[in-house]
Amino acid sequence: MSFHHIGCLTDNMEESIAGYKEGLGFTNISAIYSIAHQQVKVCFIETGPGAFLELVQPTGDNAVLKKILKSKNPYYHIGYLVSNIGECIKNLQEEGCYLVNTFRSEAFQDKWCAFLYTKEMHLIELIER
Repeated sequence: MSFHHIGCLTDNMEESIAGYKEGLGFTNISAIYSIAHQQVKVCFIETGPGAFLELVQPTGDNAVLKKILKSKNPYYHIGYLVSNIGECIKNLQEEGCYLVNTFRSEAFQDKWCAFLYTKEMHLIELIER
């Protein structure tokens, strides 16, 4: 498992991108991906070599993310790259993690991803290398 990103909610993707680009000087910014089945738009900003901030904007009726956004605590998950997502999910579940869902993500060239809660209720995302 290796660190990839921290997920951060935003209610305005374009304003957030401008803030990181113009205000903080980050220039390596991905395209904006629309992930319909999760009702989100996402964008990745490289903050250091191989380390990213994932901006996540809820779309549609994504009540769970909109509720988190209203809480004014926008940082809500950490993403990790893994070599074998099935094996990693199995190992984490054996350690007490709860699998939320698995999906293929447009943001990662249709690779398999999964969200899990740790025993401490921290949300993690696994992304297949």
